Formats: sequence, C-alpha cells, structure tokens
Amino acid sequence: MEIRHLRYFFSVATHGSVAEASRRLNIAQPALSRQIQDLEEELRAALFIRGARGVTLTAAGQQFYKDTERLLQDLDAAKERVSRVVTGQLGSLRIGMTPNYTWHPALLKPLQKYRQSHPSVALLLEPVMSARQLDDIRAGTLDGGFLAWRNHDYEQLHGVPMFSNRLLLAVPASSKMARKPPTRLKDLRDEPCIWFPRTRSPSYYDFLIHQCLAAGFSPKLVQIGTDVSTILGLVAAGMGYSIVSEASRFNCPRDVVLLEHADLSSAYDVEFVWSEQFLSPTLEHFIAFMRQQVSISTPA
Repeated sequence: MEIRHLRYFFSVATHGSVAEASRRLNIAQPALSRQIQDLEEELRAALFIRGARGVTLTAAGQQFYKDTERLLQDLDAAKERVSRVVTGQLGSLRIGMTPNYTWHPALLKPLQKYRQSHPSVALLLEPVMSARQLDDIRAGTLDGGFLAWRNHDYEQLHGVPMFSNRLLLAVPASSKMARKPPTRLKDLRDEPCIWFPRTRSPSYYDFLIHQCLAAGFSPKLVQIGTDVSTILGLVAAGMGYSIVSEASRFNCPRDVVLLEHADLSSAYDVEFVWSEQFLSPTLEHFIAFMRQQVSISTPA
C-alpha cells in the first residue's frame, strides 16, 4: 500500500464516483479502478458497493475512510511542518546573552519582533558571559550568542554587529566625583575602584586595564564584583567607582551616576555570533532577521 492508494480511495469515496475522481485526479478511469481493486485485495475487504449511478462505502469502507482522512491530514501537516523547518519558520534556538546586554534596546527590540513574527520557533535565551558563549558556540551547545570579543582566529565563527559599546565612568551619586567629574582619568588613581575577576571575561578585563594604562594610571582595586549588577550595587553603596559599558545605562541604579569621559573614548562591538559548522535553517533565518533589523535601525 502506498500513499497514492490512500489518496485515490479518498477521492473516490468523497465524490462517490470513479469517473469524477479520475477527472479530478487527472488519471484514466480504468487505471483508477485497477488501483482501487488492488487496495481492496491488499486489505482483503470490499470498500465500495458499485452501482450504475456511482459507488457507496461498505461498513469496512466507512471505517477506512475515517482512518484515511486522519492519515492524509497528518501527512499534509507533517509536510507543512517540514517546509516550515526548511524555511526557518519552525524549530528551536538556544541563544546566549551576555547579562549586561539584556536590557539594551538594540537587542531587546529585535528579539521582541522575532518572537512576535515567529511564534512557532522556541527561542531559549541563556545568560552567559562572552568567553563561555564562544566555547559553547564552538561546541554546538549554543546555536549562537550576543557577545563581545569574538576570536577572529576561529574561521568557523561569524558575526553580525548589533551595536557599538563605549565605556562610562560609574560613580556614587552622593560622591564629589558626581558633582565634579575628574578632568583626567588618572586623577582617580587614589580613589577606591570596584573591578571584576579576569576569569569572568579576559578580553574585556584586558581592554579596561589598557584604557587605564593609556590614561596614565593603574586603578586602586578594593572590591571585586562577579557581575555588572553587583558592581553597580557596590558603587551605589558608595564603596568606590567603576568603569562599565554603555549598556549599563538601561539597568543602572538611581544612586549611580554614569559619566562620559574623554579618556574613555574607545568602543567595542557587540555581535550576534554563530558557527558555520552548526548552521541550521532556523538559525540561518534568525541571522537574516537580525541583519534586517540592524539595517532598519542604522541610519543611511
């Protein structure tokens, strides 16, 4: 028994006529009659009562009609689902997200639009630091991630720039630094500084240290925060200042003032990164969607 036998039977049963079914199926009537007979022989059951004005279903035919209708509907639905997977409209994605970027509009808005326009794609966002994301993307445990500091030595890794991130000075709102920002960054050499472990993000750590050394000083580290929220909380408590990314504007405590400074003029890109080795139709469509959103938000 083949799928065509089911479709032939269903058409004959639906129209109550071999002649009408043959016309709609674009198959010769004798050939269609032969296919129905073959099906009845395989099932060892008469499916139709033949008459001068057409055919009617036997009891066995009525049951087979119900089952065939369900099978054909399931088959059509399966074909539709496969088509949607191939075009990236159905599937699942595990996407990494550096925690500090979660509230950034350049990521938040495209992700909201993607969810609205692709309800059949299960999008799982995982808060992971950039360095760990890169390892997970290369291993295939993440489909992609929004991160900074992509290693360009890995040819399999590709990225779409989402936004540029510059550095800001974070100071307690109650401090003299908030009222009178330092003219030069090195004026902070004796001020307590809140930092983070290098193991959390080696590239970002080195980038910040380089900015300080280029400004002519080494920060006086007195507190270590494991993440940006902790660092900003310590700044809000008056424990010292810190240097944070511009993305911190979108979840900054009211007791912290963020200041632009001429000695912190360098910026770095935040990208959506993926590996060509693990590229799926759903991921490919997601990448195209992100590219489109970036082009819409970027002035010509």
